[in-house]
Amino acid sequence: MKDERHIRAVIFDLGRVLVDIDVSKGIFALFAERFSDNPEAVMQKLSADELMNRYNAGQIPPEQFHKALCDKFGLRITFQRFAQLWCDMLSPVPGMGELLREISSRVCLGLLSDTDPLHWNYLVRKYDVLRCIENPTLSYQIGSVKPCAESYLTAAKNVNTPPQACLYIDDLAVNVKGALAVGMDAVQFEGVIKLREELAARGIL
Repeated sequence: MKDERHIRAVIFDLGRVLVDIDVSKGIFALFAERFSDNPEAVMQKLSADELMNRYNAGQIPPEQFHKALCDKFGLRITFQRFAQLWCDMLSPVPGMGELLREISSRVCLGLLSDTDPLHWNYLVRKYDVLRCIENPTLSYQIGSVKPCAESYLTAAKNVNTPPQACLYIDDLAVNVKGALAVGMDAVQFEGVIKLREELAARGIL
């Protein structure tokens, strides 16, 4: 394996890397019940919907997203109830908080996530480990989503590190390819044990 000891920053994805998504709970469970579909399939359909892309890119605020979602799918829930359901399925990935704390003194920590203000504000309030990432790169704030090159370049800028000295971690292969395309090192997340092996191989652990 090539020597990657020059890596000075590790940039993490959020969903299904630092934070798990339980599709049996929250809004996806509601959709699955209403439309008699598999919750995982519901999540994939909604994630690929243009409405979701616009929301994650910060083009529409949460209240407008809630209304558009209700209109599109015939839902009747208040915004307050929607916000609760939208966040109910989120929980930390076991072992990742400890890993972040372990490497925080060795490399700069970054975050690059296609996310929205409801999710982010909920998570940063509930899980203090996220506060050790000083300058996260959030899609709704920068106006672009992965695998757009601008997303990765902004994330590298936010950790004050050239892309070639960044390691990016994501659960989706398409987003890993996007990071590689801008010159980052990148690996697909396959669990904490495998990630520890990848970090050790690069001299970070």
